[in-house]
Amino acid sequence: MNNFERITASPEALGDFLGALPILSGPWDDDFHRVFCDSCDAENCDAENCAHQAERNSPTWWLKRAYTGSGPVKTDSTNPYKRQAADLRLEAMHQRDRFGRNLLATELEEAAATIEALAEKLEAADNGES
Repeated sequence: MNNFERITASPEALGDFLGALPILSGPWDDDFHRVFCDSCDAENCDAENCAHQAERNSPTWWLKRAYTGSGPVKTDSTNPYKRQAADLRLEAMHQRDRFGRNLLATELEEAAATIEALAEKLEAADNGES
């Protein structure tokens, strides 16, 4: 077994590896704040008083979250599926940033990711790829 195989053996193994890196913050921190802190009404909700200690500073929690893609919120593509996915991402951004509707935004992003994956499959089929 090489080092790559060891640290990617499971989400927990990779999470432990990432958590041991000497960094100030990672993408899991941004996601944690977006998911929990942005809509939290608790007073004095610092690290010690947070109701989500298991998820705080946890690369493993982040690794197990559904990937919703990171596609554009605007596209010049003529592909109607890609345009629809971009529109959904834009709406998700508005729902999260303007109205604090994180659950709805996540569902919209997941729908966009599904549409993007289907668009890729259709393009591959059109190009004779399997």
